[in-house]
Amino acid sequence: MSKFEFLNSELWLNYTQQRYLTLDEIKHRLKQNGTTEAEWVNLKKEIIATRKTSSITLFFNSINPKFWFYPADVIHRKIDEIDRLGKDLFEQINKHASFKDEFLLDSTIEEAITSAIYEGAHSTRAQAEQLIASGNKPKNKDEWMLINNFRAMKWVKENQNVALSKKIVLQLHKIVTENTLEGDDVNFQGKLRDNKVFVGNHEGIDHSKLDQAIDEMISLITNNPRYFHPLLKGILIHYFIGYIHPFFDGNGRTARALFYFKSIKNQLNYVELLSVSAYLRTHGKQYEKSFEKVKDNEYDLTYFIDFCLDSISFALKEVSRKVHYLLRMTDLKDRFEISATQVGLLQRMALHKFRTIDIEEYAAQISKSREFARQELKGLLELNLVSEIKVSKKLVYKVNADKLKELYGEPQE
Repeated sequence: MSKFEFLNSELWLNYTQQRYLTLDEIKHRLKQNGTTEAEWVNLKKEIIATRKTSSITLFFNSINPKFWFYPADVIHRKIDEIDRLGKDLFEQINKHASFKDEFLLDSTIEEAITSAIYEGAHSTRAQAEQLIASGNKPKNKDEWMLINNFRAMKWVKENQNVALSKKIVLQLHKIVTENTLEGDDVNFQGKLRDNKVFVGNHEGIDHSKLDQAIDEMISLITNNPRYFHPLLKGILIHYFIGYIHPFFDGNGRTARALFYFKSIKNQLNYVELLSVSAYLRTHGKQYEKSFEKVKDNEYDLTYFIDFCLDSISFALKEVSRKVHYLLRMTDLKDRFEISATQVGLLQRMALHKFRTIDIEEYAAQISKSREFARQELKGLLELNLVSEIKVSKKLVYKVNADKLKELYGEPQE
């Protein structure tokens, strides 16, 4: 078979372009169709050689493996779909000032929660929302992990114009690990490790090469002569932090924070809407397996990239569900004959059913008098759309989540 014929064969198109399978997965499928071991040996060589010939390489002087990835059609297609849906959703949210800021806050909270839970924190969304809304000081490691992740996400958005550097890597680690490190590790908050570290069967690189490796990582991704889509830049940083493992603890949280930092810095505004860690709650083993696939297939990063793109697609679908839920709520205006400002309040509160608001705060939100705000809240109370409670001798209001569920279902479902 000539090279031209091979590149147009079903084998190549199905197992490298339309889907990017591992060599073991390809072998299994071909053997089911009668391919002999001798035939497989030759095909395997052809597949590896062809993939590598057209690959994009990422070689470190400080790290022995030579990393590479293949720009398969499936990778381009997933990025295009993510870009299209992400930009569309961000535009939709941008048009609705009534809940835009609250939606972005909700996304930040969601990522803070799911990242912490994946790393072992014991909490529920309800508990986390209450903790963040209260502003109270965390009481234990689990609560610190939640608050730290939330602060890291806010820091990323506030510092997106700063150039990526080793200082940024260390700063994010310092934020996500505050009051969560134990034993001797407490001395390494925001600092590179000075000894060996293992995660499963993987050993982080020699600690004497950490400074050089991080500098090389940043240069390879930000100054590479090859074009990298901004999503790929964030994903590659995520992978290399995991591989290099520059810290004794907190590498995963730091890696995910850096993904957001690099993506948002490159003006992928829709990434602000996402919780990529939500996918890890149900696909954690596949996440870990994607690292193994890279190592088992001659350090082919395509497998990790493919997994991360799937996690981003999943996160976007969750965002889409929430957006359409909130847009459906606009019919409350006609259904209950309420004002646009009242609908906007309910939309914002629907995202945080434990959030409370008082008359003065609502008046400030809608730039109206205190009496006007009081009357609007009273109207919602009479319709059973909000409830009224007394906190520290002050009346506050929160959304009637059961009523909204009766009307529209759950925004998280």
